[in-house]
Amino acid sequence: MQKVYADVFEQIITEMEQGRTPWVRPWTGGGPYNAATGRRYSGGNVIALIFAGAQYSTQGWLTWNQAIEAGCVVRKGERSTTVFFMSKAVKKATQGNGPSEADNDPASYFFARGFRVFNLDQLDELEPGALASLKARHTPETLNGFEAIEEAEELVERSGADVKHGASVACYIPALDAIRMPDPETFTSREGYYATLFHELAHWTGGEKRLKRITPARFGTADYAFEELVAELASAFLAGRFGFAQISQSAAYLKGWAKACRQHPEMLAKAASLAQKAADYLTGEQSAPVVVEAGK
Repeated sequence: MQKVYADVFEQIITEMEQGRTPWVRPWTGGGPYNAATGRRYSGGNVIALIFAGAQYSTQGWLTWNQAIEAGCVVRKGERSTTVFFMSKAVKKATQGNGPSEADNDPASYFFARGFRVFNLDQLDELEPGALASLKARHTPETLNGFEAIEEAEELVERSGADVKHGASVACYIPALDAIRMPDPETFTSREGYYATLFHELAHWTGGEKRLKRITPARFGTADYAFEELVAELASAFLAGRFGFAQISQSAAYLKGWAKACRQHPEMLAKAASLAQKAADYLTGEQSAPVVVEAGK
């Protein structure tokens, strides 16, 4: 499982070490999706595909076999991008001299499987019109619909979070279960204001009354840094959901995260998963994991 994580996130961690956020890129319609099935990618796959797809004009991805089935073929020399999905299996009881108590209770476990996908811009047609048909099959607009920035305001109001303005800094206060923000006009852009508010709302989702993710942690500790990473990714997901770029944390934070993620590649995958749950909580959506059967 760690090998899969390492393959997917290696380039991302390298960018973070340079103080850059490869996932910060404006997009509309909910981000990367599988062009054959229409399913939106979630969690760490979103980050990996945004990073890999910065050079392409489309957010649609699919496997080699899916391209063939659609009447297209991957262009010679094009490189794939690895995505993964989690699956659950049941460990069969072992056979020994006799059944044990453990044997009567098969254990379930999760495992990660990696698949190589290609962007629609990396394909050529085998059949006339096949590529155009594939691009029109599931557009980002039909997957999620473009929403103006006013919809972001509705999301904040709908959350029910205690948000008060006039503060000198932006923060979530667990003891008060409240968010404090500077006044909107003090931000250099409307997008920057929402991105910052999304970051604090992501922290808010981890409260005891909601996703129960927040644990007491002092500034500078590993737990504190991990929660900041979760909030930053959730803010990026939400910013992308509404079609504008988010403001990244400082380069120092990014480098700190990169060091921890390189030592423990599963950390970034876990953070992305928790960030997706936070974003889903705020949007009221449930993102289904992308499951691609072997050979398809």
